[in-house]
Amino acid sequence: MSNNLLVELFVEELPPKVLKKLGDAFAGTIFESLKAQELTASHSASSHSAVTAYASPRRLAVHITNVATQADD
Repeated sequence: MSNNLLVELFVEELPPKVLKKLGDAFAGTIFESLKAQELTASHSASSHSAVTAYASPRRLAVHITNVATQADD
């Protein structure tokens, strides 16, 4: 079974010029960590996980679809 995952990080004021870069880096790091632990659907041929990064001066967030609710034993 899989669900959506939303991770939101509240931060101090971030410089506007680097928001997109920081948001993408945050999303990429979270996704790669989940993928390494085989918790995303990206390792499956039948489905995939969509990753969306969000960034504002005080928040970084990532939304990932098709994340496993529990790791395999």
